[in-house]
Amino acid sequence: MNRHPVKHGPRPLSRYPFLILTLAVIPFCCAAAPIYAVFGEDIPLGGMAPGSTFIYLFLTGPNLPDGGISLAGGTPVTTGVPASFTRVEVQTDETWAYTWRTGSTGRILDQGTYTIYAVNEPLSRPDLDDAVFTPQAVIFGQPVETVTVTVTESGGSLVVDSSPGMSVVTLDNHTAGITPLRISGIPAGSHTLVVTHEGYSAYRTDFVISAGERKEISAVLQPLAITPSNPVTVPPMTASPGRLATPPILAIGAIITGILAFHHRQKIQRDSRGTE
Repeated sequence: MNRHPVKHGPRPLSRYPFLILTLAVIPFCCAAAPIYAVFGEDIPLGGMAPGSTFIYLFLTGPNLPDGGISLAGGTPVTTGVPASFTRVEVQTDETWAYTWRTGSTGRILDQGTYTIYAVNEPLSRPDLDDAVFTPQAVIFGQPVETVTVTVTESGGSLVVDSSPGMSVVTLDNHTAGITPLRISGIPAGSHTLVVTHEGYSAYRTDFVISAGERKEISAVLQPLAITPSNPVTVPPMTASPGRLATPPILAIGAIITGILAFHHRQKIQRDSRGTE
């Protein structure tokens, strides 16, 4: 039997790696990095096997026979019985390739760490002490379940706009927000909507909405009339019977004129006494 130096291929980094398994006498501590997979996936395997015509693959792990099982069919392997192994032919360029369909082992593999052995002879696990082989760890984890959730809107939705904007919206005596506004999840049935804005009369309407319905309401508010806060009342002018009412301004003017005329007469009289 030929002995070959240990040659590791590239570290498998993807979820579906192509494992490069070069046959060699190799201690377990030097095996390639483990592959993480979910039971049922396909894992491509391949590598170099110089000087070999076939390689023999088998699997060991939790709840499996100590000697291992074949990758195809999952039957226990037996040393010296090639047909009990998964046998792969080595090509003329000394390469081999095999796709392990993990769901075709004939049994459900539990979660945990398993080891694939690629050996140049039909030898089970207890008989590998002097064999040329390469181990590869495979860790099966919990499958990721895809759950499709259909969300059904049980209530209706209301879109409220207003003129003027930035008005306060109240739905069933509860403040809902400022326009423009969209309200979702409104229970089916009758409701009361009130829209208010300072300086405008309130807009009020009753409406009925169904589950899943989308309703639009445009509220037009009317401005309030402007009235003086302290109105001044001017009493009407009255006149004595047979006389016309004299406007206040004219009456004051007449009084002033009379006073001036009186003073003028007084002055004339004083002047006349002084000349005598």
